[in-house]
Amino acid sequence: MKEKTKEKFPLKIIKDKFTGRCKAATSIDKLNDETKNIQQELSFIETDYAILLNDIRGLLSEAAMRSKKKADPRLYWLIGENIIRFIERFDDLGFYLLGQNKTFAADIGISESSIGKIISFRKRFSKISMLDPKISWSKYRDNKAVTNR
Repeated sequence: MKEKTKEKFPLKIIKDKFTGRCKAATSIDKLNDETKNIQQELSFIETDYAILLNDIRGLLSEAAMRSKKKADPRLYWLIGENIIRFIERFDDLGFYLLGQNKTFAADIGISESSIGKIISFRKRFSKISMLDPKISWSKYRDNKAVTNR
């Protein structure tokens, strides 16, 4: 029996220039889906995204305070973990994020390439316990860290 593949719809996060609030928008085709409350799903994503941004900014602030010494790679692992789990949550709702890294970069305030490196780093290390806090974030970021864990 052939399983029906779940169609994914594009999701775009738009930042209001006046209020700074983020709004979620999707395809008009998704709005015609009578089986779901699309407005409720988009509202959930907006709230979830605002929490994600707040959490990541807090972690980046912590990393910046420590960078005078050495940035702890575990903070960047947590940032990557937060991003990956967020993506999984709205993927479960049937969406995918347009311009994913660009969107995160603009709203968090770091470069698009940094977002890519953080996500890649988190995917390479599935558990935070695999990291050695004595090894600098820059070594992990540039994929030059050798760990025995």
